[in-house]
Amino acid sequence: MLKETYLILPVGKTLEEQVTNYLSLFDKEYLLNHLTEVADEARLTAMHFGLDQQAAYQAGLLHDISVVIPNEERVAFQNELGRDVLSAERHLPLLLHQQQSAIIAQNCFGITDSAILSAIACHTTLKEGASDFDHCLFIADKIKWDRGQTPPYLKDVLAVLEEGELHK
Repeated sequence: MLKETYLILPVGKTLEEQVTNYLSLFDKEYLLNHLTEVADEARLTAMHFGLDQQAAYQAGLLHDISVVIPNEERVAFQNELGRDVLSAERHLPLLLHQQQSAIIAQNCFGITDSAILSAIACHTTLKEGASDFDHCLFIADKIKWDRGQTPPYLKDVLAVLEEGELHK
């Protein structure tokens, strides 16, 4: 069963060690740089807006942890857990990574803070009624985009942040 493959407890004294060890189990260490950059950016954004900095850091560190699940297994993983899968997610299973990262954060890393889990679960697409904390992680992930070039929207995002707005 897929859930036994991916829902395993990582070892390590700190969350950073646990994330590193978890990624290593699946030969996905390359993602650690992106996770750390997003975590640091989320902490800075949280500080700027008076949000919980440690929670923002944790959310950033775990937001893409489901990279360990191959896209071709994502729908089956959801089905095993009894979770709904939208038609868009069936068509583009990568969309499930945000929900699955929240599932792994909760089940493997012991995250119980509903704000952290919510932010992770919507960090790519956001959601209706997203909280300031949801926006914090969403923005941090977009600023620390991991696609190899500067994101085309970066100037606009930074300008909005300078104005002191999380959602505009």
